Amino acid sequence: MAATFSWAQYTGSSGNSTTPNTYSATPTSSNNSMSWDFETADSPGTQSYTANPVSAGSASWPVWLKGYWTNGVAYTVTNFKFWQFTPAASSANTQTFTIFGTTQNNYSLATGSGTGTQYASNVQVPVGANSTQAPTNALAPTGSFGSNAGTSGVTPQYISLQLSAGTGAAAGTTGYFGFTLQYDEQ
Repeated sequence: MAATFSWAQYTGSSGNSTTPNTYSATPTSSNNSMSWDFETADSPGTQSYTANPVSAGSASWPVWLKGYWTNGVAYTVTNFKFWQFTPAASSANTQTFTIFGTTQNNYSLATGSGTGTQYASNVQVPVGANSTQAPTNALAPTGSFGSNAGTSGVTPQYISLQLSAGTGAAAGTTGYFGFTLQYDEQ
């Protein structure tokens, strides 16, 4: 029986900048994909991006993600790969935006939107031709985990993402970016 997958988005700080205050888990399947927005605030999901837009020539605050699995039987998850692709439903204006990203061992509370920081390292997320074929340079969060029946598990590392808007970016929404997290489950 396959484990149920969700993205967990971490925000805020509990006592210090390296302990997330909370996370928001949203399930995903072929009929229900998780959305998160890039914005100039430290908030999860898609509720406040219109109040905190990313302007041309600037960047979003980082988005901190982990894969999150639950299952009624014991399971092991390994061989993580993460990449970006441009879905057919995307609008053409995604060309004026870049998604930076990296894997991180430790969470760090966002305090601004500067790029080239410890958050996303100014390295573009590898782009694949489609959602099912990983590029050779896909981000590869290290580690694996095993879980007992009825318990949850999360990827050992965070995936930290940041959107950078080019100076010529038009006002309005960016369109859709697609991301794939591929893994082996036993």
